[in-house]
Amino acid sequence: MSLPQRPKIIALHPYWAFWEKAYSGDLRADKSALLQKAVAAVPTVEFIATVLLDDVSACGELLTHVAGAQAILVIQSMAAPPALTMQILALRADLPIVVWATQQRDTLPNDFGHSDITSEGATVGTPQLLNLLQRQRRDPVVIVGRVGDAECGVRVAQALRAAAAAGRLKRARLGRVGQPIAGYGCVDAEDHELARALGVTVVRIEPEALRQRGARVTKAQINAVASEARAQFCIDPELEGSLGLSRSMQLAVALEELDNELGLDMGAMNCHVPELRFAPDPGIAPCFALGRETSRGIPWSCTGDVLTPIAMLVTKLLAGCAIYHEIEALDCASDEALLANSGEHDLGWPPSAEPPRLHPNPWFRTDEVCGVCATYAPAAGPATLLAFTPHAAEPSGFRFVAAEGELTQRMFRRTGTVNGAFRFAARGAERVDRTWAKWAETGVNHHASLARGHLAFEVGLIARLSNVGFVQVT
Repeated sequence: MSLPQRPKIIALHPYWAFWEKAYSGDLRADKSALLQKAVAAVPTVEFIATVLLDDVSACGELLTHVAGAQAILVIQSMAAPPALTMQILALRADLPIVVWATQQRDTLPNDFGHSDITSEGATVGTPQLLNLLQRQRRDPVVIVGRVGDAECGVRVAQALRAAAAAGRLKRARLGRVGQPIAGYGCVDAEDHELARALGVTVVRIEPEALRQRGARVTKAQINAVASEARAQFCIDPELEGSLGLSRSMQLAVALEELDNELGLDMGAMNCHVPELRFAPDPGIAPCFALGRETSRGIPWSCTGDVLTPIAMLVTKLLAGCAIYHEIEALDCASDEALLANSGEHDLGWPPSAEPPRLHPNPWFRTDEVCGVCATYAPAAGPATLLAFTPHAAEPSGFRFVAAEGELTQRMFRRTGTVNGAFRFAARGAERVDRTWAKWAETGVNHHASLARGHLAFEVGLIARLSNVGFVQVT
């Protein structure tokens, strides 16, 4: 089972020695211990620096040399001049911020006094800091709760994952091979609109460039990827020695090289063009290549869809998986929606009881050479559908749309691709057709990303940190 990478986090705890004489104990020692306890309470992230923030020059020197940070956690437990913290945060203006406002008591005794107020000052220190951050249009996520509260620790971890993903999205590079299928305006957006709304850089790639790269792939490279595939999939005997298998591996090598050379984080491809599927060579739909890159951490869509890779990158960062799919039909008797696609996959969500297979792609059986695709049903469990789309009602022009639910045990073998049955977690006893209508009314197109777990809370934070809209279908 593929898991998302642990985000790399800087933890800061603002401290002010001014209050030491007003405190009945050793304030510095207690706050240092609180910082370490807070870090230990969030084991699902990697803290690459933890700083008791009292000496701006020393702390600034330290953080300037910290590489690879993806977000900052500010643990606010006392009143402290916010200007000191702002000086440090200004050194990493590129990083999203999560503020953990924490006091160590759930109840206040009647003898709660001046010394206690000095120590339990989160409700003073937090607005001091937020006031200045929001003047600079830095809008952090705020989580409130005790350091020792396990549920609060989970919320902090979710917020940090979301913050790291939002930061990654702003720096992301989206490869765009060709134009969408003619008439598919529902999957399209202008490059400059994506850059303005999210910071995403679109890299234009001519289909001919991919074809030429594929033509340079060696037999040794093809054999290496084929050996990898044999270790991961059951290979249909029909494919042995076939041109469809060889060319599928050839384009898998070419797409990996393209991703590496251009530093891509995600991509969109329309293969139904004279240079690719309709060329004498390669002459196939490269669905296996798209799925292999998605499994490697670089999600790719088909039909030239430049919107869904953004949703896929988000779910890949949050949950380690991003299965490109369509809602193909509804079973109103069982309240399930059939999910399938045209041949894409992501081994980040492993199969259920039956191992994944590679076989000729049933959608393109009539082609002179038929490429291969994966078929399996992802394991049952909690799941989220996530889409990204332009929408006129949003000030940014874009919104994320999430629907939580579950994948059931059901599978549809004859679809010939990755498939499953999704049940919406709708409130009450609402039927699947009515919940799907709500999904459609949000303005999503016909593609989305399927991910393991319930992710709406985190996606909502990403949308907020990215200044785009968010709708949860319930």
